[in-house]
Amino acid sequence: MVSKLFKNLKIEKLKNSRGITLIEIVVVIFIIALFSIILISDFPKMLRQFALSRVTYKLAQDLRKSEDLGLSGVPINDQNNNPIAIKGYGIYINLAESTTKYIIYADVDGNQKYSGDFSTHLCSDQINPKSDCPIEKIIDISNENPSLSIKEPITNISEDLTSINFSPPNPTVRIDNINPSSSSVGITIGNTDGLERTIQVNTSGLISVQ
Repeated sequence: MVSKLFKNLKIEKLKNSRGITLIEIVVVIFIIALFSIILISDFPKMLRQFALSRVTYKLAQDLRKSEDLGLSGVPINDQNNNPIAIKGYGIYINLAESTTKYIIYADVDGNQKYSGDFSTHLCSDQINPKSDCPIEKIIDISNENPSLSIKEPITNISEDLTSINFSPPNPTVRIDNINPSSSSVGITIGNTDGLERTIQVNTSGLISVQ
């Protein structure tokens, strides 16, 4: 009797513990394939979005770097390793020349705006430079992704170009070509998908990303 009962329980357990059916396997494969197709189709757009965020925060970091350099008055050396007298540091953008490039420069002549262009040699490549010069290579945001560009116009700027200059010791912030009634500018970076991010800089030195 007992053996018969255990036999029945074993048979009942086998009946209830069936394996995965072919239909269930097909459904799982279909769901995985569907999500893979969606991910692959959106992947280029995701890359463009990621590149936009990276470039926006890179520009904000470069502005803060220029501000820190202007606050500390850090000197740099020329080609002969002699110190260059620096009056300040800043970021230069000229949308008439390029909508994808900007430079971090050293204010050598003390006019609190960039007096050179994108072709000027680095400060460290010159001997005792007398005019403003880049402190590193030109930053081209399209190298991150070809879809990126700096949008025109720069908010509250009256021309296609501006210098955001930081001079020691406070630092003093001077924004070239800013409208007289304005106290801040907005530099907008966008991509071909229509997505945009804006860096706000005001004359008190506050830098924020929106």
